[in-house]
Amino acid sequence: MAHSGSILHKLQAGFALAVVVLAGLMALVMDRALHHSFEAEDAQVMEGQARVLLRQLAAGQAIHDPEGAPRPEKASWRVLDAGGRILFQSQDIQGLPILPVAAESAGKVQEVESAGGGVYSVLVRPWFHGTNHGQLQLVMDRTHEEALVHGFRRTLLLVVLAAMVLAALLARAIARWGLAPLGALVREAGSISDQNLDHRLAAANFPLELQELVGTLNAALSRLQEAFDRLGSLGAELAHELRTPLQNLRSTLENRILRGGVTPIEPAELGVLIEDCDRMAALIEQILFLARSEHSPQGLDSVEIPASDLLEEVHDFFEAAAEEAGVNLEVQAESRITIRGDRLLLTRALHNLTSNALRHAPHGGHLVLGVQEQPGHVTLFVEDDGPGIPEAWIPRLGAPFVRPPEARSAEGHGLGLAIVKRIAAMLGGEMLIESQSGQGTRVRIQLPKT
Repeated sequence: MAHSGSILHKLQAGFALAVVVLAGLMALVMDRALHHSFEAEDAQVMEGQARVLLRQLAAGQAIHDPEGAPRPEKASWRVLDAGGRILFQSQDIQGLPILPVAAESAGKVQEVESAGGGVYSVLVRPWFHGTNHGQLQLVMDRTHEEALVHGFRRTLLLVVLAAMVLAALLARAIARWGLAPLGALVREAGSISDQNLDHRLAAANFPLELQELVGTLNAALSRLQEAFDRLGSLGAELAHELRTPLQNLRSTLENRILRGGVTPIEPAELGVLIEDCDRMAALIEQILFLARSEHSPQGLDSVEIPASDLLEEVHDFFEAAAEEAGVNLEVQAESRITIRGDRLLLTRALHNLTSNALRHAPHGGHLVLGVQEQPGHVTLFVEDDGPGIPEAWIPRLGAPFVRPPEARSAEGHGLGLAIVKRIAAMLGGEMLIESQSGQGTRVRIQLPKT
């Protein structure tokens, strides 16, 4: 599998490259500055010397080099007539050929390389005396300066190479020091297992740049611990709920085996077995629904539904059961109110709420299926006038297998409200419970308006 490489190596290479670039730029600037300094100094000397010589030529004076020896602070010179014939020249320029100078460069100091490899600064100025005229050519040997510049460049190159090696070593040490907290984070996070999921990383022990990552890891650990706790609780409750029907099945089968199969099976006996099988199947189906809906699925069939139609369907489904229980079941809904959501999920949620309410509603009681429209949301509700729920239990309802003590003698597994809560969350809403002991219960599914 491809990977993005080592952070340590990237930091090392990046730091070394940055140092090399900076050192190279600094070396380039220094080289240009040194070269320009030599050129400016030579030009200043040659300009001053040219002015003196031109004044002498303009006055018709013969020019000679009385000292007869080259001087490093002065340029060599020669005076040419209009035909290019040498009229005067300094002794130290004898033997040096006339260096070619472009016509457009006349009057400017130009760097020229001779055939022998020497480097010279050349300044050409025209001179006039009456009808006579010609060129004054000043030449300054730059060979020793170029040698000095080349030596300086070699030294700079060695310095840059050394800086690159030193920068790589320093970068590695700095990167290791800077990445040490990541190693500590890895070691501390690696020590967490399913046995100590309650352990949290101390953000104060890490640099500011890693504290957000530590907070994210702690939040992930909290979610993981919550999932493990919920899974453990769910497994224990599931085992408890399945134990009774499985024992009933086992005892019935053992009785049939002991009786040798001579006595025919009574319909009531088969009915009990079928009820136990149905109970286990319903429980398993509810557990699977909760597991599949742990994360809201994509692509829900979200449509506009007339709320009154939805509630009438639920009313028709439970009408016979309500009559048998002696409960008055009615619908309170305006035909204009619509709700957007998945019809199957909403029907399932209302079925769970209505089934719960019928189990707890008293004979001769009243049960209402209704809808209300408020700014920003629409609320479906199921309301009964049963015994109600103790206030201390209301915050706990909606978790799997949680039932108040008063409800544990009735049918059910404590999964109905958990499924309703999950469906409400999948549709972007929430489940709300209002109840008082002895005054009934109202459970609401509050969904956002489109």
